[in-house]
Amino acid sequence: MINSKETFSAFSQIISPTTSAKYPSKPRIRVPNSGEPSMTLAPQTYRPTQIALHWIVVLGILFQWGMNEQMSRISKALQTGAVPEPSDVTWAWVHVGVGMIILLAVFARLFLRFRFGVPDHAKGTPKLQGNIAIVMHWALYTVLLVIVISGSITWNGIAPLGGIHANLNKVLFVLAAGHAGAALFNQFIRKDGTMRRMMFSRES
Repeated sequence: MINSKETFSAFSQIISPTTSAKYPSKPRIRVPNSGEPSMTLAPQTYRPTQIALHWIVVLGILFQWGMNEQMSRISKALQTGAVPEPSDVTWAWVHVGVGMIILLAVFARLFLRFRFGVPDHAKGTPKLQGNIAIVMHWALYTVLLVIVISGSITWNGIAPLGGIHANLNKVLFVLAAGHAGAALFNQFIRKDGTMRRMMFSRES
């Protein structure tokens, strides 16, 4: 008989096996001195698994955008009652498969985010910029999830949400461009090492 508690524990070890001062198992609360505000000690850097999942999502999104022409053709064929080209059907199944990988990667990132936390913003980050970054991150998560779910609902014939799926891809493009632009600005203008935190290192 499968023990669900042991299974979950094994899954947690696979998805995030490293526990150390650099990667604490949970965000820790430091007990303050008298009159000193309490504070949470965030991880010093992202876990290797978090970095890998980030780049899986990025590459998955870029791949999906590269298939826009094939998906447009098959969508038009289905709407007009025409028979889609076999090659387009094949690419459509690839599109669906990559979408599922993105969905699982996003869920895994959210699991790790809630389980272990994420590093604080780089030192010297203005409060307004930090708040915008938080909103941007959660907007990206939300849009990604709705895009994949709406695409899945449309593909399985549950409801015609193709229009929502397509329009949210445009929103995703704007959010992703803003996210990438902010990362480049912080790395090369503010020089705060933001992009290095999402890169693999020998210490990871």
